[in-house]
Amino acid sequence: MSLFPFALTYSGWAALCFAMSRHARELLQREPTPLQRHLLRTAGWIALIVSLLMAAARAGWPIGTVEWFGMLTASAVSFVLVLTYYPRLAAGLGLGLPICAWMGHFLVSVR
Repeated sequence: MSLFPFALTYSGWAALCFAMSRHARELLQREPTPLQRHLLRTAGWIALIVSLLMAAARAGWPIGTVEWFGMLTASAVSFVLVLTYYPRLAAGLGLGLPICAWMGHFLVSVR
């Protein structure tokens, strides 16, 4: 299992979650505009699809799909737990995890 697809699934869940009025109000103290909601939903689905494609490219479709479902489950559980107690941290991790995973992958591949 690779860290970057996991980070993308976490970010996808975060974007889909913050596209909902209730969670956006909790974090931002305001409702997202319809355009922001649409962009968050689109970004969330794109992140989930890209993570599936990355998992399938790395391990093949049969095993990659199983790994992806595992990543979906693990990232959803971790996101919900963090969102429950630290909503701002959940949002920050949604933005920061893919960047950190990409940088880590880049540093390991250069070495």
